[in-house]
Amino acid sequence: MNVRYIGNKTRLLGFIADVLEDRGIRPGTAVDPFSGTASVASDLKRRGFRVVASDIMEYAYVFARAYVEVPSLPSAPSLRHIVGSDDDSLEAILSYLDRLDGEPAFVHEHYSPDGGDGAIHGRMYFTPANAARIDAIRGVLDGWRRDRLIDDDTFHVLLAALLEAADRVANTTGVYAAFVKSWQPNAARPLQLRMPAVVPGNGCRAARRDAVDLVSELPDFDLLYLDPPYNNRQYAGYYHIPELIALGWFDGAVHTRGKTGLIGDESTRSDWSRRRRCEAAFEKLVATARWKHLVLSYNAEGIIPEDTIRRTLCGCGRAATYRRHELVYRRYRSDSDGDNRRYRADEVKEYLYCVDR
Repeated sequence: MNVRYIGNKTRLLGFIADVLEDRGIRPGTAVDPFSGTASVASDLKRRGFRVVASDIMEYAYVFARAYVEVPSLPSAPSLRHIVGSDDDSLEAILSYLDRLDGEPAFVHEHYSPDGGDGAIHGRMYFTPANAARIDAIRGVLDGWRRDRLIDDDTFHVLLAALLEAADRVANTTGVYAAFVKSWQPNAARPLQLRMPAVVPGNGCRAARRDAVDLVSELPDFDLLYLDPPYNNRQYAGYYHIPELIALGWFDGAVHTRGKTGLIGDESTRSDWSRRRRCEAAFEKLVATARWKHLVLSYNAEGIIPEDTIRRTLCGCGRAATYRRHELVYRRYRSDSDGDNRRYRADEVKEYLYCVDR
């Protein structure tokens, strides 16, 4: 998954795999209820696990559907007359979408400086040309789906490709809580769709659920992999534009507000990003899920105290199996140090807390 994302574990996949191997955790059923960009869930699938990947955000569901649930690269025979070729492969469909002219609509109106609302607030999330192309492609995908020219698997794979393409040309430092006031080199490049790296294999599924609600309905499973938010940042506010592109704007009025064009996020604000609520949420989830092995990915600056982590895991698992594995890596920076933001250090410690039952 080629997106800039807080907490993205792409660089840590080898570390996670090594810990699983060291602990003798073999492929079986795995649940990832904070799947985000689905980097860990798709890697677990690649390694032979039957994975349930879930999150409360719609864009995360799109990634989980495309990279975890979908069993193989889809095709769409019904699009041959539209694409203008006997080739109904995903590559041919992406090539067709890449040739579409821009059609200014919602993203152009609200998130580029040439749109009416965008001009009022000076929003520079996308160049007018890229915003219009995002609008055009998203509109076509919605139309194809409504007309049943593509199935749900094909829709979500193509939408994942659009989300990734939009992120590559977004005029941000990696999160959408602010836009850069001048055009960055990446933002000036034309939007281009790329082939998604779909992982072949059956037996996996995606969901969009609250973590506790999800695990409470699942039978016994082998591995619970937890990667909850570390801090007070609400992902609904930091990634509102990917969320909007994932949801679409075709079923009713979408209201934006403020300098950055936030959308309603009441249903996706997480207790895991609230210092006074995250400990109780963690304790409830660990106690509710019927896991055999648990691996928690967290870092040294997380808002859940380590004492709480140790007490909870040892209380629900066998204390003799409890371990904390550590990796130091370069910090993700959404911006540079300045008057209003100063990072604690250039490096951060990532921990994997493990316990068995």
